[in-house]
Amino acid sequence: MTFENLALLLKNLTPARWKLLETLKRCGPISINELARQLERNYKNVHTDVTRLVELGLIERGEDQLVVVAWDTITAEMRLAA
Repeated sequence: MTFENLALLLKNLTPARWKLLETLKRCGPISINELARQLERNYKNVHTDVTRLVELGLIERGEDQLVVVAWDTITAEMRLAA
């Protein structure tokens, strides 16, 4: 995954989405409804975040519609403009 700049990275990986990823990794495969309950957030907002994170490839959705984080680490590299 590539972002053109830091602002775009931070727009997609907000603190709420980062917490979502951490919670999902800790809980394992669960439904979006259960994830929203774990996060104590509105279902619609969690669904929106999950949909975007699936599009980015950071979350996988199984045929059973459960979502999961299948990795342990995100590595970021940013180049300073010259």
